[in-house]
Amino acid sequence: MSEKSPARVVEQVDGATRERVQRVWEQLGAACAAAGRDRAEVRLMPVSKLHAVARIRAVHAALAEVSGDAGARSFGENRVQEIVAKAGQLAPGEGIDFALIGHLQTNKVNSVLPRIGEFQALDSLKLAARLNRRLTELGRTLDVLVEVNTSGEEAKHGVGLGQAFAFCEALADYEALDVKGLMTVAVNSPDESRVAACFDALVELRDRLRGQAVLGSTWCELSMGMSGDFPLAIAHGATTVRIGTALFGPRER
Repeated sequence: MSEKSPARVVEQVDGATRERVQRVWEQLGAACAAAGRDRAEVRLMPVSKLHAVARIRAVHAALAEVSGDAGARSFGENRVQEIVAKAGQLAPGEGIDFALIGHLQTNKVNSVLPRIGEFQALDSLKLAARLNRRLTELGRTLDVLVEVNTSGEEAKHGVGLGQAFAFCEALADYEALDVKGLMTVAVNSPDESRVAACFDALVELRDRLRGQAVLGSTWCELSMGMSGDFPLAIAHGATTVRIGTALFGPRER
């Protein structure tokens, strides 16, 4: 039997992985219920940074078990080199693909584009132009989210809040970019009000973009919330939560 067959994938689901995945799935459902939201409104994106392909398969299989959905699922990765390496180990029929959720340098556009279906960290017009040019050459489009630095921390990537509206307007020049919404990484703080302020800032920006029909997009995606704060993000309107440690456990390296 091939190592990449569906039966082998199920065999790789250990008890600890199944328990973590079940816990997150239940927490997601509880958070949606508490916020009065349909859980179908919130996408769970596993973040597989620094985890081997075997662990990705195990989490994918466990999510299929708890959700009853064995369809394709996107895994978030922060680094181009990891996407390239992992994509090479997966067969097309496994139902696993990748979204780049970390910073992208223009010189790595060519290597990553064939291996991703989504890019959640668009933060410069230079990068937008490079992506658009290459996508046009390939005859395809790419779903993208604009990364917004809602915390104001200098160490973080993303377009500043003060520049984000104009930045989004400028994306009209890049027809191969299918702009779906916004992404942010909230401040890492035990103070929930500070974290919530980051989420609310993203929602406010989304509402302004919608109100003025920027790009003609519905700006339907708000990617915000990670392992430590995703219930709060759901309460404040997240449509995608990016979960790593809570699903995978400690990173392997």
